[in-house]
Amino acid sequence: MDNRRSGAFLNYAEETLSNQPVETVSAIIEKAGGPESVHLVFVDIIRGFCDEGALASERVRKMVNPVRSLADSFLQHGLPSSNLLFLQDDHPVDAVEFAAFPPHCVRGSGEEETVAELRPLVSLPGAQVFHKNATNGLFGTNRDGEPFHTHLRRLFAEPVTFLVLGDCTDLCIYQNAMGIRLLANEDNAQVRVIVSRSHVQTYDLPVETARENGVLAHDGDLMDQVFLYHMLLNGIEVLGGIRED
Repeated sequence: MDNRRSGAFLNYAEETLSNQPVETVSAIIEKAGGPESVHLVFVDIIRGFCDEGALASERVRKMVNPVRSLADSFLQHGLPSSNLLFLQDDHPVDAVEFAAFPPHCVRGSGEEETVAELRPLVSLPGAQVFHKNATNGLFGTNRDGEPFHTHLRRLFAEPVTFLVLGDCTDLCIYQNAMGIRLLANEDNAQVRVIVSRSHVQTYDLPVETARENGVLAHDGDLMDQVFLYHMLLNGIEVLGGIRED
């Protein structure tokens, strides 16, 4: 691999991401045609990634309060609480996914529960939780057994905006933002998918720690950069941030 060439690309990618616009809540709503056309998708903002367990990360936890504040701002601007959509890991104890990741967010363990800061939002009228057994939530289901992809396609009937928030940037954020984007492309639907750099995060596992523990290293800053850039390449709007107004 040509390290010099790769370094030039990574510098370019960061420059590109750094130049992405910051939008306001009101501007997003206005472009969508009104608050009823905006949906917030909260991805895996649960205890098993923020508070306890093998995959909990303090770096990820720092994203929680900005997300809650942003959600409150959208609600204050008239966003219906039924437009709050939660995609959350809820694994059986024998989940096949545990071949790739340590056991996490097992049903009944407490790790699968929404973090305390967002629980009031989950309780709002019409808010929906889709439980998933994979990083991609398209086939996760709500309490009525409806798959997330079915719910999305119903929303695709009219122009709609999705703001994807949470963790981890290179795993569940990437896969679910891309899932919405690609499903909309397949259906030729007028859909805007937004990811804000200020409202997503991933974990960090240094090389030294990985070698000591016999696991794979994970550079959080690099993974954030590469996957945000790749989302941008695929038609997802990556914002430098969202300003509450």
